[in-house]
Amino acid sequence: MKNIKELKISVISIILLLLSFDVFADTLIKARKEMISDLEANWDLNSFSSSQAIIRELTLKDYIRIGLSRNPGLRSAFYKWKAELNKISVEFSLPDPKFSYTNYLESVETRVGPQEHAYSISQKIPLPDKLGIKKNRQFHTSEEFYFKFQQKKLEMIYHITESYFEYAYLAKSIAITEENINLLKSIENAVQAKYASGIAQNQDVLKLQVEIEKLKSDLLSLKTQQLPLMSRLRGLLNLPEDIFLPWPDESFEQIMLGEVFSDPENLILELKENNKEIKSLSEHIEKRKGGLKLSRREYFPDLTIGLTKIDTGDAFNPATIDSGKDPVILKFTFNIPLWFGRNKARINTARSLLQAAEDSKIGKVKDLEYKVFTIHYKLKDASRQSKLYKTSLIPKAEQTLEATKAAYEAGKTDFLSLIDVQRMLLQFQLAYYRFTATSYQKLAEMKYILGIEEF
Repeated sequence: MKNIKELKISVISIILLLLSFDVFADTLIKARKEMISDLEANWDLNSFSSSQAIIRELTLKDYIRIGLSRNPGLRSAFYKWKAELNKISVEFSLPDPKFSYTNYLESVETRVGPQEHAYSISQKIPLPDKLGIKKNRQFHTSEEFYFKFQQKKLEMIYHITESYFEYAYLAKSIAITEENINLLKSIENAVQAKYASGIAQNQDVLKLQVEIEKLKSDLLSLKTQQLPLMSRLRGLLNLPEDIFLPWPDESFEQIMLGEVFSDPENLILELKENNKEIKSLSEHIEKRKGGLKLSRREYFPDLTIGLTKIDTGDAFNPATIDSGKDPVILKFTFNIPLWFGRNKARINTARSLLQAAEDSKIGKVKDLEYKVFTIHYKLKDASRQSKLYKTSLIPKAEQTLEATKAAYEAGKTDFLSLIDVQRMLLQFQLAYYRFTATSYQKLAEMKYILGIEEF
């Protein structure tokens, strides 16, 4: 009896040891769960639901805040991560125990009485450390989806920023075109007066009117772009289609690039350290390593512990010692991993999946490195062009326009020269805002690639 009790205690100790075996940072898992609770509490699906909702003037940060709290694609990535995180406890749990009932159709007569019924319960215990490997593998799977969620979040910030500055650039283009139309109309009055007095020719008036009509046509084309750009922004923010988004009040100040953006090699180091897609692929590799490790464990048998109690009736002779005593049977069962070919195929499959994951990461890193160099060039070039137009070309064009206007009024130059200078100034103004908007967009794309979340 003492030996049976000691054996039971040993079995229970083995089970508790397996259940408490933990190779992870449980504090990180707990932190992830708290993060999930906080994020779910911040989903904002009720605001802007009414068609009568009024959108005030929004900044870029407002757009990003709304998008991160409402975008369905981001929520989809979030719930995929949450589902994988919840699977950790599933992978680290023992299989369901099995209960069986046996009825002896004909009772078995024994010295202590007839045996009529038997009740059994058994529990399978994966050995030696399969539960820990499964939990480790599932943890890396959850981390893979966590970084996919983070990547989706950064992608959202980038797309919102890109669309915002495209929308802001369109607003500036419309405003500048309207200003130039008004400028030409003011010139038209002077030309009409000179024509009436016989100083100017009729062709000057016609050229000016043609130029004004051309700018009006350009203005109409610009205004028709508002709806598509507004629709894209609304889609990113998951807003109703009948909500009108006002023009952004964007000053388009020139970007001051920090030292981190001066050297592409530093950006590559930042990429390898912080890029969420690379981190996700790294976790995928760890998951595949766990799969390979688990497939090798299939050569080890699993233990099944069973306990059976047999109902025994009273003996024919009531004076019999232990009359009617129910026997209890403790049983240990091991499966025999006999089919080595099947286990070898599992290992080869796991090894191939691991190699594929490692090669996929190498290819992605090379692709992202190329993108970093390309974006860096475009960012530096757009920033340089923006500075050139603001500090040099536009001021000189404005001076040239004033000088040409004075020369025309004094009869020292023809009207076509005045129109050409005015057209050049318009092109320079549009180019400045185009390059400035592009520099903001490329900076946002660079942060997205590097895994920088600030906005």
